[in-house]
Amino acid sequence: MTLPPSPSPVLAGRRAVVSGGAAGIGEAVAARLVGDGASVLVADVDAAAGRATARRLGATFVEVDLSELDGVRAMMDAAVQQWGGIDILVNNAGGVTGPAYPVADADRWIRSLDLNLRGVLLSCQLALEAMPRGGAIINVASVAGLGHGVHGVPEYAVAKAGVIRLTACLAPLRDRLGIRVNCVCPDLVDTPASRRDRETMTPAARARTPPAIPATEIADAVATLLTDDTLAGRVLVCQAKEPRRLLLPADGWSDHVNRLG
Repeated sequence: MTLPPSPSPVLAGRRAVVSGGAAGIGEAVAARLVGDGASVLVADVDAAAGRATARRLGATFVEVDLSELDGVRAMMDAAVQQWGGIDILVNNAGGVTGPAYPVADADRWIRSLDLNLRGVLLSCQLALEAMPRGGAIINVASVAGLGHGVHGVPEYAVAKAGVIRLTACLAPLRDRLGIRVNCVCPDLVDTPASRRDRETMTPAARARTPPAIPATEIADAVATLLTDDTLAGRVLVCQAKEPRRLLLPADGWSDHVNRLG
C-alpha cells in the first residue's frame, strides 16, 4: 500500500484512532493517516494482523473486540492513556457473515448489531469526552443502509442505516462542541473479506456483483471529510466508476445528491 508522498498540513500531528484497522478499509485509512503525518492507534480483534499492520505503518496497536462494550472502552482508554486525548476517530470496525436474520440464532445477529451499530454509538460517545474543539469523527457505513431495497443480511443493513442516521443526528455537535461527525458510505470494497466472499460465489452471482472499489479510494474519501471543516452530519457515497455523491441533509437524501470529486 502506497503512502501519500508528504504529510498533510491539516492532519499532521493529529491523534487518530482507527477501529477495525488491521486489514481492508481500516488498514488503508490507517496508512493514509500515517502518511499524512498523524499518530495512529489501530484497534482490532485480529492481534496478528493488527500488530503486523501497526509495525509496518509505525502505528500503535491495541487488541480489542469491538462488538463488546468493554472492548470499545478499552480502545478509547488506550488512546487517552497514550496521548491524553484524540483528535480523530474513524469508526470502521464492522462486517457481515452468514447465516443471517431471521434464520440465524439470536446471539449471532445481536452480535452483528453490537459490532456494526452499538459499538459506533459508544465510540462516538466516548470520543466526545476525549476530543478538543476541532476534532472529527468519521463513521464508515455501507450502501446496504440506504434506500428501501431488499438486502440478504437484514441486521447488517439495519445497523448501517442506523450509522447513517446517527451521523445526521450528530451534526449539531459542530456548533455545540466544535466536533464534526460525518460518514463514508461505500459500495463493495476490495478487501480480504470481500475477496473471500467472491471466491465462494457462483459465476452467475459473481457476474451480478458490482466492481469492487480499491480500499485506498475509501481512505481518500475519509481524508476528504477530515480536512473539510464545512461539513457536518453528511454522508459521502462511494461507488465504483461513479463520482462520489454527497447526500444532502434532510428531505429525501437518496433522491437529492451533490457530486463531490
